[in-house]
Amino acid sequence: MMALPPSLTPKQLLVHYSADEWEEFIYEWVMALEEAEYVDVVGMGGSNDRGADIAAFLTPRKTVGLWHCYQCKHYDKALGPATAYPEILKIHSAVAEQQYRVLPERYVFVAPRIGGSLIQLLAKPSALSVGFFEWVDKNEVRLAQEYASGSLQRALDLARDSDFSRFEAGNLDKILQQHALTPHHVRRFGTPLPDRPARLPAPPEHAPEEARYIQQLLEVYCEKWGCSPSSPHEAQAHPRAGRNLQRQREAFYRAEQLRVFARDSVPPGTFESLQEAVYSGVVEVEEEDFASAYARLKAVLAAARDMQLGTNVLLQVVDPDDRKGICHQLANEDRLTWVQEDEQ
Repeated sequence: MMALPPSLTPKQLLVHYSADEWEEFIYEWVMALEEAEYVDVVGMGGSNDRGADIAAFLTPRKTVGLWHCYQCKHYDKALGPATAYPEILKIHSAVAEQQYRVLPERYVFVAPRIGGSLIQLLAKPSALSVGFFEWVDKNEVRLAQEYASGSLQRALDLARDSDFSRFEAGNLDKILQQHALTPHHVRRFGTPLPDRPARLPAPPEHAPEEARYIQQLLEVYCEKWGCSPSSPHEAQAHPRAGRNLQRQREAFYRAEQLRVFARDSVPPGTFESLQEAVYSGVVEVEEEDFASAYARLKAVLAAARDMQLGTNVLLQVVDPDDRKGICHQLANEDRLTWVQEDEQ
């Protein structure tokens, strides 16, 4: 895609997409249409798409059962009837030739610009049908050459009995509004991330999924203050260890909340990339020699707090506790270790 000024709106940017980029954008949108209750969405575009760029299935029977078709069109000019009619013929031909068992319940033309004449026809299915068959009559010779013997007539016979109300146009404003709720929107358009949900406190009881990083902290407290490494309650009761443990748990859960936020707001792998950036920045500190495990813990957390983390989009919403919490996520996976074996 050509380089464009960042001041362009998403709607303006879409006009400059290639056909492949447009289809990818529409696929992301269709995948996010939860209210449609699709059991699967499949990209079927290409030179031989058989009348359907994206197929969305409402049952496991796929095109044998109820399904929706999204036909992606991206041209320099607005989509008009002259472009829509061949696609209408193509989908009827695909069903008439049993490439699909049934016609889609909905057939949605999606284009950055749809001309007023086509919009008016789609709003009046009977007029769309009349216009389609008039186009067929005007292009009968060419169509007979394009379609195999008998296949054109079979497609037209099916079209004569077809409900043309299945054909509709996607509303680009609504598409963008719904796409904005997907994890892909920020990557595509560079828009600001949504606000993070209100911070939740760490639960009173320790959860199984935080067992390893807490065990590592208990070993630190054992070395520093003589607390039992097998008793979280003893550490909690200690005036200094208890406060430290609570802060570390709050940070861990803050990072876990960031993980969930990232899952819903940015593309897959974005949070993991942030974790790797933190790990890369602190592992050299973790491997240094320290007088105590407590000193190592403090040094690593300080390094995570102060380090530069590049250009990850999540940095818009990351706070110091997220950085500390990521360190404990890494410790939970034994990628960071506070009490080194050769120091025990």
